[in-house]
Amino acid sequence: MKFYCRCAHIRLVHPWRWVPDVLLKPGRARSLVFLLPILFLLSSCTVDSSDKVAENGANGPPIIIVDPPPDEEPPGPAQSCMSCHNGSTLNDYAGSGLENPHPFTGATNIKCTSCHGGDGEASRKSLAHVPRPPQLGDDQNQINDPVAYFNALTLTGIDKFPDYQRNGKTYSALDYLQFINPGDLRVVQEFRSCGECHGPKALSSPASKHAEWMARSPIGTETGIFSGATYALGIDSAIPENANLYEKTAADLSFRAVQNPNAPSATVGAVQRLLEFPVFSVFGNTGGADIYQNPFYSSVNLPNDLRQDNSVKPNSALANLYHEQVAFTCGDCHLGSAGANNRYGDFRSSGCTACHMRYSLDGRSRSGDPRVNKNEPANPDAIAAPERPHIRRHLIRSVAKTLPSGEFVHGIDDYTCAGCHQGSNRTVMQYWGIRLDQNADLANGFQYPARPVTFRNTANDTRLFDPNVGNQTFNGRIADQYILFEDYDGDGRDDTPPDVHYEAGLGCIDCHGSFGLHGGNDNESEILSRQEQKVAISCEVCHGGIDAYAQTTPCVTYEGTAAQCAVDNKGNALRHVTKETGDEYYLVSRLDGQRHYIPQTKDTVVDSGVIHPFANQPVYNALASYAMGRADGSSATGIGPQQDDPNLVTGGFSHTDEMNCTACHAAWTGGCIGCHLGGEYNDDPDDFFFSNITGERIVFNQANADFVYQTPVPFQLGIDAHNKISQISPNTTTFFRYTDLNGVESRVFAFSDRNANGNNPGVQGRGTFGALGHNVMMSHSIRGRVQPSNEGPRYCVACHLTDGGLAAFGKQAYRDFRDAIKNNRLIDLDFQLLRDHIGKNPGNQLNSPLWVHMVSGLGSGLFMLDQNGCPVNPLDDNANRHYCQDGAPAANFNLNNVVYDLDRIVEQSGVANSSNNHPMLNPGQGRPKRDGALKPGLSGPLGANLIRVLSDPDNGLVLDSWIDADAQSRGKATRFVNGR
Repeated sequence: MKFYCRCAHIRLVHPWRWVPDVLLKPGRARSLVFLLPILFLLSSCTVDSSDKVAENGANGPPIIIVDPPPDEEPPGPAQSCMSCHNGSTLNDYAGSGLENPHPFTGATNIKCTSCHGGDGEASRKSLAHVPRPPQLGDDQNQINDPVAYFNALTLTGIDKFPDYQRNGKTYSALDYLQFINPGDLRVVQEFRSCGECHGPKALSSPASKHAEWMARSPIGTETGIFSGATYALGIDSAIPENANLYEKTAADLSFRAVQNPNAPSATVGAVQRLLEFPVFSVFGNTGGADIYQNPFYSSVNLPNDLRQDNSVKPNSALANLYHEQVAFTCGDCHLGSAGANNRYGDFRSSGCTACHMRYSLDGRSRSGDPRVNKNEPANPDAIAAPERPHIRRHLIRSVAKTLPSGEFVHGIDDYTCAGCHQGSNRTVMQYWGIRLDQNADLANGFQYPARPVTFRNTANDTRLFDPNVGNQTFNGRIADQYILFEDYDGDGRDDTPPDVHYEAGLGCIDCHGSFGLHGGNDNESEILSRQEQKVAISCEVCHGGIDAYAQTTPCVTYEGTAAQCAVDNKGNALRHVTKETGDEYYLVSRLDGQRHYIPQTKDTVVDSGVIHPFANQPVYNALASYAMGRADGSSATGIGPQQDDPNLVTGGFSHTDEMNCTACHAAWTGGCIGCHLGGEYNDDPDDFFFSNITGERIVFNQANADFVYQTPVPFQLGIDAHNKISQISPNTTTFFRYTDLNGVESRVFAFSDRNANGNNPGVQGRGTFGALGHNVMMSHSIRGRVQPSNEGPRYCVACHLTDGGLAAFGKQAYRDFRDAIKNNRLIDLDFQLLRDHIGKNPGNQLNSPLWVHMVSGLGSGLFMLDQNGCPVNPLDDNANRHYCQDGAPAANFNLNNVVYDLDRIVEQSGVANSSNNHPMLNPGQGRPKRDGALKPGLSGPLGANLIRVLSDPDNGLVLDSWIDADAQSRGKATRFVNGR
């Protein structure tokens, strides 16, 4: 292992401001601190680990990052915290107990009280610790008082407690919140703890403003869910000046009220302020809008709160009840609080701590603190008062690095993200190749529209179920609700494989880093309405396109080396992605320091002789060249999707010009089709329910939150907010009902949004049936090619008609099917055929035109529901299907009952039947792809021309050369792929 020095940490900001005030004692000569830049130059030593052998078969050796040794004043005598929890006689964490949480250059020996507050000079615990507010009380009080324990566990309402006195001293609620979690956003916003060094009073570097930026970010406010839900409800914006912004999608609500001190820019989605999400159901509160014992919320009157288009009147009982449902079901999915924090895989803290100091999966402390109970919670599947969960280790994590002590520390891992980002199985679990089956339909034999030939749950998957712990659940679900392997067509391949980046060893943070989460500059710290308005990462950032390699800019890498770094879509340098000798790109994982080669799309498409340096195989792939290349006859741009009939392809055409990469490369989607939410009034003195907004006891309870169907096989194409073709998924396909204080259950409601879309059938060219909500969402299931054990990407047959497919199915038979769907002749549908051609046909192995019809958004007929949200089909024999009051759908099949058609999201005219809440980010740019839509300024289903091209057998595009679902050349494609 060789050491050498670099000019690595030169800072041009005022150097004395870089050192936290806690490290500069009064009277210390400021002139010493002016020497910091020189000392940095002398001490910026980095390990050259090129001779270190790679572990675990990774692609090359780890890059070991050694921070320069600290240059700060010697540690003073130990505070009482240090003596008690670490055992050292100095403030240096040299004892055998609690670890140093911040062993990083310039602030290696931060005092405990600098982060946690309290009195480090006190000799007794009762005086050193910040006492609990009376609303929380001692352990026995938390056993007796569920409200106290809820707030102690989740931290939800602590900031709302009044000041209190103990031992002659006055404390604020934030004093206590800082003591138990210095990283809470409500604390750091006040420039305490993390906010003292990472707040606007500290530095002028990007990291200096993380505290204030995070508090108004989508992950800090949850405004995408809160405001998206009320948009889908159709009620007016709570902020008048936002009402008509961005196609009426501007955000208005948040966990806590926030404001941007600067005027919003012209960025789509930017708003000046957000209001705190309202709470109407506080136990004991009476008044005009309060739910407690209020007949205003009678179930029989709720239908009067609907407008004619099925949007909801503002300030109505129905609107307020739905607010409560959203807050109860989804209201803790943010960094403002610690979430539910009550079960295996779901333990976490709030704010900075939630990501940078992960809790143990089972909640049990693995820290060295001798004062912490290492055996709580006793049952990791269900914590009980007064237990509290604990950190895995008392160490802040960000990117992988080697500490000055020589210890290698991994970066933020996927488990940190998994507790929150797995609802409906669209991110972390999908990235790992695990599908959520909330209803356990596979285990119970009721998977719809078809059962797989084989499947395997996760009972033996130690990522979720640790035999050393013996947990029975992960995030509240059992092994039968997490599916590891499923094969619907019997070819032996997993139809729900993991993402290739996961297989390669990359973690979430390798794509989603500091700039995407915290912000990179003041312009990126705005309050934005939707997630994609914040995200700046895309496939092209690392892999480039077919015409050019990934863009780069001069930078300094994490290990302090000057380099050419890849650039995200907002101009921020990715310090772990570099262009090296020639045109080779490498990624040094933020997760574990491993070095990965990044194939460039251009080299995949153009046969330029590039060899993968680790695999020693050509990067060029003829199938990729055919699918992604430009059909212009030039070998310099790849093969392109040429056809035997030259009139079928436009000269110079490439799919990559108009398509998002995931449209083809996302192998499967976590489709949740139909979601039943039910609330009930409950003021029983023995039952306790709590607001996820204020922490107060409430009388609204979630009676049910159930999916109708979850299936990985069907998918549709749509247009994303970047005006690119992408995959689109069911989003808020929600049905709501409420049981009032008299025990009377309401009818089932489904809503239209602020633009009258979703459930407004038969108006302005919309179809006969509502389709509810659909949004483009990136599936984290990227595949590069089909493999013997795993399905691959979406090949040509997944989206296109072919002459071979039409010949096999029958062109007239397909015309008849299209006509039956268009004109609602549902009696003509052959459900057994649909089951086989869609449910048992992942990737369209059968080359079926029925599959393509579904993909275009015109519907399959398989996902029709009645007025109560119960499926209408003859295939589903599950007598307990939600929400079917008369038994199995198959036993009560009646096509006259159809009210909703959830995969018929658009008409052939381009008029959408579905709702969408994502505005175009660059309106007016690029070729319009939603022609015919009533709101083309929104993301949504395909437009009329694309629908025609994909699905019309007479006037559309019917391929005579294609790649099938097994990655085989068909028709005349062989001569193009293999060359003449």
